[in-house]
Amino acid sequence: MKPWMVVPFLLSLIGCSDQSGAPLGDALHGERNKAGSYLAYEHHVGIELTAEQIGERIAATREACMSERFGACSLIAAQQSSGRAPRGELTLRIIPDGVEAITRLASEGGELTNRTTRAEDLAQAVSDNRRQNEQLLRQQQTLQQFEKRDGLAVSDLLALAREQAALEVKLQALAQEAAQQQRRLDTNLLTLNFSSPYESSPLGRIGDAFSRLTDNLAEGTANLIEFIGYSLPFLIVLFPVALGLRKLWRRLASR
Repeated sequence: MKPWMVVPFLLSLIGCSDQSGAPLGDALHGERNKAGSYLAYEHHVGIELTAEQIGERIAATREACMSERFGACSLIAAQQSSGRAPRGELTLRIIPDGVEAITRLASEGGELTNRTTRAEDLAQAVSDNRRQNEQLLRQQQTLQQFEKRDGLAVSDLLALAREQAALEVKLQALAQEAAQQQRRLDTNLLTLNFSSPYESSPLGRIGDAFSRLTDNLAEGTANLIEFIGYSLPFLIVLFPVALGLRKLWRRLASR
């Protein structure tokens, strides 16, 4: 993707939080394309909830998307981890009108800690797709005109049939690409990142370090044993060499 094809957007000019984690003022709204624009919008939202709420909010948001409670919605990816600092992430593709409602549902009982919106300009890609489609359609019409001629040999008819089949495959691929582009233009990609306050606190990090102490100790011991195993053959070979060099040095020194 070329740098000029990515268009950054600043959101929530009123009531935005700083890096201290203060709550954001306005809700996240979906973005629609204006006439003549071909922008594929993406939103990334950080949501802070208590550890007990994260699983509940992920399940409720996922169910709302799957049931299309707020309009057409597709679940792209889902991830959740448990433990002292549970986390989760949902990636959805939803119509612009549903972005605000599903974000409010996901952050119910918590707060939005950060959010970003950007858009990829698909104008060139859409234009290239249309141009290629028009070229293939012209080629298809030309082949159809050749097929109507009388007196064509069987080999010519077979060659024309192969060309027609190849063109059909290319046209279908372009149609699928055009449909995917239109889907990106008509919907917003929304990524919801769920985290708990415990994760960012100093005590939380200390607790996590202690919880990983046993695993780190076992891994370090295993690495040490592997190092000794790799080094032992070299020690066996080098030890006699070192003894021989020592004897040679003593002889030279005595002389």
